[in-house]
Amino acid sequence: MPLPNCICRNPLFNEFVTQLSRRKFLLGTGAFAATVLADNLHPKTATAQTEGLRMLGDNEKTIENLNPITVFVAKKIITMEADQKEATAVAVESDRILAVGSLNSIKTQLGSRPYTLDRTFADKVIMPGFVEHHVHPMLGVLTMAVEIISIEDWTVPGKNSKAVPDEKTYIARLQEALSKMSGTDPNETLFTWGYHHYFHGKIYRPQLDEIERNRPIVIWHRSCHEFILNTAALKKYGITETTLQGRGLASEQSNWEKGHFFEKGMEIIVPFIGKDLASPERAKEGLKIFKLYLLSKGITTICEPGTLSIRPMHEFWENGLNTEDTNFRTYFVPDGRSLFDKYKNDPDALLAKVESFKSWGRGKVQWLPMQIKLFADGAIFSQAMQMQKPYLDGHKGEWIALPEDYTTAFKLFWDAGYQIHTHVNGDEGLQVVTDGLEERFNANPRQDHRFTVVHFAVSSEEQVKRFGKMNALISANPYYVRSLADRYSEFGLGPERADNMVRLGSVAKTGMPIGLHSDMPMAPADPLFLAWCAINRITVSGRTAAPDQRISIDLALKAITLEAAYFMRLENEIGSIKAGKKADFAILEQDPFAVPVTKLKDITVWGCVFEGQKFQAPKTASKATLSSNVNIAPEVEHLGLLTQAIG
Repeated sequence: MPLPNCICRNPLFNEFVTQLSRRKFLLGTGAFAATVLADNLHPKTATAQTEGLRMLGDNEKTIENLNPITVFVAKKIITMEADQKEATAVAVESDRILAVGSLNSIKTQLGSRPYTLDRTFADKVIMPGFVEHHVHPMLGVLTMAVEIISIEDWTVPGKNSKAVPDEKTYIARLQEALSKMSGTDPNETLFTWGYHHYFHGKIYRPQLDEIERNRPIVIWHRSCHEFILNTAALKKYGITETTLQGRGLASEQSNWEKGHFFEKGMEIIVPFIGKDLASPERAKEGLKIFKLYLLSKGITTICEPGTLSIRPMHEFWENGLNTEDTNFRTYFVPDGRSLFDKYKNDPDALLAKVESFKSWGRGKVQWLPMQIKLFADGAIFSQAMQMQKPYLDGHKGEWIALPEDYTTAFKLFWDAGYQIHTHVNGDEGLQVVTDGLEERFNANPRQDHRFTVVHFAVSSEEQVKRFGKMNALISANPYYVRSLADRYSEFGLGPERADNMVRLGSVAKTGMPIGLHSDMPMAPADPLFLAWCAINRITVSGRTAAPDQRISIDLALKAITLEAAYFMRLENEIGSIKAGKKADFAILEQDPFAVPVTKLKDITVWGCVFEGQKFQAPKTASKATLSSNVNIAPEVEHLGLLTQAIG
């Protein structure tokens, strides 16, 4: 077979020669040539493989003191790389991928270097470690640790909560939870998560007082954007009617008579209830559940956009997520909304504060530089998103950030060169976001801005086309269709708007990158399940909502691997199986391309390889996810406010 090019003309080869001793030269040139020749590899792949062999460098290492190499073999390796889509073996040195190909080609590339052959995955399928680029660790930790009374089954490691479909069943479960607390301190609060007014009826302070007048009860809405307290809870935490006054929009989004606090109204009460809700005991229990859950889903990287930047909270994550049993790395992006509220009159101080968070990272817990999270309208699970056409019942949506504040903050961060991620759910909220991007895109053009639309619930075709012209990224939660399309067709939105939520088919036509996220606990942090949702758009009732908005399995799998990494600017580190990248793999029992697309969510995850180390999911956790009759909560980004209470 003729060489694709003369090896001696390859600039990598020239660099290679100048840096190597005679012994390394003899070993390395053989490996380099073998890489180009073996298995008719694409020239780009050959170059990458050679880079991965790490023969370059200033240190004069002998074969004996080089890092150990492990070669994993598998039934199939899905690389997510266009120029080498499949393989059957991958060599790993320390935490990096050294080479990808067949076992024979890798043996040739390694030459005389010793290696360990690992056949653990010989009958399994290896994919890149799944990237969950929008998840809320604290919310996941706390919601999984309190009493779950929700609209769907929640099955997580060590815990199983059955769905509660109606008001009667909800009240019965609430009373059952109260009964379990009999004999305990009567002033101990019952915290429960999962209530949804469109399923469980209107349960506010008066209704709660009829159920229980003495023990404090705090209901955390399914959306995580609302709290409801009975009178006993208001008294315990010293919350009075006066407490709610003089706080602007937060006061407007609080209702004393109903004991109801939503969106910014939560900012008023979280400092009072947070120390109980986020107690050390509860946080420890929830963290254990959360970590096992992510392992059972093959996730090796998570990111929380919109982290409230409180030092005690960061120290909690540094300690809890830097342990040897943690099989994923965590990235944070600051909550620009809360920082803007604090520093809006001093832009220089605002930017300096955001910049300071880069120094907080340690080990597996880091902050992404030059990225910021902003917010537009309210939660979709609360039907608080801002809509262009009225809701069917006439209720109004809510703003998390007023449009004028959002536009000002957007201009500031755009002009400072930040990648901006914006939480938005309704088409009116999206209009504000689209207009803001278009104004800056034209007034101050930027290359590779990677502006990211986050959640993307309700939109129009025109808005999608406008975003496409400005090279936006769409980070979508496809679970909205699964969980809400049926109910919202009847309540609030009507069939057309409900069925066309998360219109990814239209996005795909523009060529805009698509990422899929859970926003856990808004949806299960289960990437294969999210891909299934985007591919099939099957609702709880079993029908297909807006079939033209489905996407292909190729796009869906890319959206939980390489594209998800791209949204974080980490595509050169993670998201695919390629020499030089992190050795992160999701280990599957079946091939996603070999099963019917309707069965994608049923594939069992063995566990993962994280930075070269194997982590097997406990058998009891391997299929821990939601049942088929699910419906999960919405976005909770600004409940990072709980950190204020912990501090």
